[in-house]
Amino acid sequence: MNRVVACIDSSPCINALAEAAAWIAQKTGRQLVLLQVLDYYPASYHLGEISGVIGFESNAMLLKELAELEQKQSELALDYSNNLLEHISEMIQEKYGITPGRIQAKGDFLEQSFNELTEDDIAVIGRVGERSAEKNKTLGSNVENFIRGAKSTVLTVGQTFKPPTRFIFAYELSEACQKMLKRVEKSDLLKLLQCHLLYVGDHPEILNEPAQRLKDAGLDVVVEYRYGDVAENILDYQNQHQIQLIVLGAFSHSKIHQFFLGSVTTTIFRNSAVPLLVTK
Repeated sequence: MNRVVACIDSSPCINALAEAAAWIAQKTGRQLVLLQVLDYYPASYHLGEISGVIGFESNAMLLKELAELEQKQSELALDYSNNLLEHISEMIQEKYGITPGRIQAKGDFLEQSFNELTEDDIAVIGRVGERSAEKNKTLGSNVENFIRGAKSTVLTVGQTFKPPTRFIFAYELSEACQKMLKRVEKSDLLKLLQCHLLYVGDHPEILNEPAQRLKDAGLDVVVEYRYGDVAENILDYQNQHQIQLIVLGAFSHSKIHQFFLGSVTTTIFRNSAVPLLVTK
C-alpha cells in the first residue's frame, strides 16, 4: 500500500508537517506512518579523543561509567520518542480520524530514513529540524541532503500548513521535466488540485503538449507564459496568485540540467514561503 511518511522530530514544524501528512493521507487514501529516528550521540562519542592521554585503570573506570550513562541516555531518548509519537498520533486521530502507524529507528537520521522510504512513498519533512531550530536557522542542514538522497517524493513544510487547492508546475522541454510530467499525470494527490502550468522562456508553444496531457489525465490546467529569470518568475507568480504549493524536480550536481535540477530548485527552496513538492 502506498504511504505518507511523516518525519517526526521536536522542531517548530512538527505540528504543521503532521497535519500536512494527515491531510495527504485523508485525501488520497494512503497509509499514514510516523517515522521517528533517534539520532542522539552517545556519551562515549568523544572518548577516542581522550583515551590516549589517560591511564588504563582510569580508562576502564570511565568506560564503565559511560556505559551506565549511555543506558540511561538511551532509555530517556526512547521515552521522549514514545511521548512525542503518542502526542502526534492523538492529534491526528482527533482532527482527521486517522490512526497512523509508527516506525522508530536508531542511528543517523538520513541513513535510517533512506532505508525506510520507497519510491512510491510521499515523505513529509519540516524545513527546519530540531537542531537547526536551536541555532535559529531558517533552513535545516539535513533537508537539502534528505531531498537529494531520498528515493521518494518529498514535501517540505514550514511552521504552518494550509491545505492547498492549486499548485505551480514549472515546465521546460527536457528529459528531467518529461519524467516529472509523468509523475504529475499519475499523482493521486496532484490530480485533486488545480495545476498552474508555468513556462519561463522564449518558446511558449512547448506547453501545448504537456497541457493537453495533463487535461487528458483529468487535471484542471491553467497555462501561463513568462519571460526572464526562472526562479524569480516562479516565486513572483506564486506570490501574485497566492498559490499554496510549488512542484519542483529533484536536486542534481549536473551542470547540464540547471533548470530543474540545480540552481533554480535551490533558489526557490530557500526563498519560498509555501510547501514544496519535490519529485524524482
